[in-house]
Amino acid sequence: MAKGIKYSGNILWLAALACIALLVFPYIFNEKPDMNGDNCYYYAFASSLAAGEGFSDMFGNPTSHFPPGYPLLMAPLRVITDSIVAQKILNLLFLFVGTILLFGTLVREGIRKEVAFLSCMAVLLTPHLLEFSTMMMSEASCFCCFALIFWLYGRIPNEDNKTLWHSPYMYAFIVALAYAYLIRTQAAVIFAAFFLALLVLRRRRLLLVAVVSFVVVYLLWSWRNKALGLGASRYMSQIDFSNIAETMKMLVVQAVPESIIPFVNVDYNVTPGVGLWIYSILLMAVIITGVYRMQRLFLPMILFLFGTFVSVSIINTPSQYRYIVTILPFLTAALFTGLWSIMGYCTTKLMKRNISPWLLLMLFVPLLWQGDGSYDKRTLNGLNKASKASFPPQFRNFVAIGRSLYKHDKDAIVATRKPELLYINSGVRAKRFVETDDDVKLISNLLKENIDYVIIEQLGFAATVRYLWPCVQRHPDLFANVLHIPNPDTLLFFFNKKAASEWLQKQ
Repeated sequence: MAKGIKYSGNILWLAALACIALLVFPYIFNEKPDMNGDNCYYYAFASSLAAGEGFSDMFGNPTSHFPPGYPLLMAPLRVITDSIVAQKILNLLFLFVGTILLFGTLVREGIRKEVAFLSCMAVLLTPHLLEFSTMMMSEASCFCCFALIFWLYGRIPNEDNKTLWHSPYMYAFIVALAYAYLIRTQAAVIFAAFFLALLVLRRRRLLLVAVVSFVVVYLLWSWRNKALGLGASRYMSQIDFSNIAETMKMLVVQAVPESIIPFVNVDYNVTPGVGLWIYSILLMAVIITGVYRMQRLFLPMILFLFGTFVSVSIINTPSQYRYIVTILPFLTAALFTGLWSIMGYCTTKLMKRNISPWLLLMLFVPLLWQGDGSYDKRTLNGLNKASKASFPPQFRNFVAIGRSLYKHDKDAIVATRKPELLYINSGVRAKRFVETDDDVKLISNLLKENIDYVIIEQLGFAATVRYLWPCVQRHPDLFANVLHIPNPDTLLFFFNKKAASEWLQKQ
């Protein structure tokens, strides 16, 4: 009977989280394709998998641009429908399931259900996490996989227990640990964290099977790429150890305070002041306290969070909060848990009384000041405004040119700065042009890629106006304007490959 009551109690907490999700998700849901190219790549790769063409791009060429984990998760739904909206809903489902797993993990580690509930409620209200969860991006599925890994780890029998090898949780754990790497290369950090934690905790058998499963997946992915003559992950080429301190400072002092409750306005272009430094240090101290309260998960969790900061710090690319989105739920949970632990200790020692965990609701007060009507995606209101806004005219013109071309020459290949964006919105296959001010190299590349048309758009990408447009202007005999959509000017040019070949021979 007691177990039944306990089970029913958990169901009520989960039902409450489901109600919050049902209120928040429709409010911020954006049906439109995002204008960054990465979400389009994922969709194209999932489409190839669904069509039985393997992990390949829109031309059927094998690719290693991204790991295949997220497109594999998208593929079953892609078999049923080509709806982008359906894929976005799937992503929100990943976020919700990950949040439920996080709740179960916190409760199992001795965190009060009220605190675990408020932590997960905060996760479902985190603007940056919601922003990426309503795109076709891998952050939500990666977080869900991370949450599953920690949830499973807490249910694996002890090392000296003979039932270890009969535990379904152990096998699910090693599969999830390896699969996370296939969703995002950055997820290698969670393997490294558990490797060190299991080594320190002397859980040799679990360590052995975890290493074997990860190495097998890593080698299979690497061998596949090598056999096809493909390179490694694009992030490998961005590793740079010269800027670690500056990036780490940005993450701790700016990105974390700006990303989790309580929200603070941060300008990444302004040097952090003393007040923000103090606030950030106190915030990180509370988070570390919260991780410490997670009992058996403390060691792998602290290594995982710290390792993520380090891995992001060695990527030489502007990131702001971009690459810590997948760990925001864990930071949020640690913040609530740590604050509750500190509050409880202080009131018990100083006031000789217990206080209600519902006082943590005060952390949600900043949400009341997010109705300024702006499109700032750091707020729920901003996400709502963005979801209702129509595409900017420059993007509508870009898509209109693609759709017009598809009607008249659907087999054409176009050169543009955003090929995947054009492909999923119009069906026209496209490739990027070489970013060079050397006309010989640029035109040679257009010939090599068998380009039929080029698009001059005003989406805001400097490469178009810096490289492609000047080349088109200098060679009117090679590029013939066939379509012009004004306000703003968006142009489609036919590329005369025969004339281009003759021109190159004279150079």
